[in-house]
Amino acid sequence: MWVEHNLRGRSAERKEPPKTTKRFSQMSYDEATNRGREWRTARLALAALFMFQLIACDRFPQDPENTLDRIGERHVVRVGVEQPIPPEGSNLLAQIEQATGARAVISRGGVEPLLAKLDKGAIDLVIAPFGKETPWAAEAALSPPIRVDGRGKDATEWRAAMRSGENRWIMLVEINARRVSSVPEAS
Repeated sequence: MWVEHNLRGRSAERKEPPKTTKRFSQMSYDEATNRGREWRTARLALAALFMFQLIACDRFPQDPENTLDRIGERHVVRVGVEQPIPPEGSNLLAQIEQATGARAVISRGGVEPLLAKLDKGAIDLVIAPFGKETPWAAEAALSPPIRVDGRGKDATEWRAAMRSGENRWIMLVEINARRVSSVPEAS
């Protein structure tokens, strides 16, 4: 029930007309055609909305500094290493070269200067041994370990470090790091 107010401020109760849903078999041709059009319009609107959402997700995840795009344009992956890398590191670089169509250009240096270059975008990747509790995990995105040397607290994990926030690039490196890893839980 609902209440209707008349001009003098008095209220009068009036019953709502019963709502009945007609089935297509009970409708006239015009009513059925109109309802069909309404459904078709609603479906087209939903399909258009879905397509716009797909278009918006074209480049997700994103690389704010365009690392992966730059690698693809220049066909070069700039890699920093502190010491000769183990076979798993070489396999990782081969996988990345294959995935990007770029070749790895290696530069040598200490881990700290290489990670500073990584943070500035001067290099794309650092492959180095890190301690299990490395403070560098807060500064750069580290891949899963590709190799572990030693045991317990003295163990060092060979990892690839990438610039934080470059999510498309990080995802590509992490997938390939898991493929080449000799560490059972990283696979």
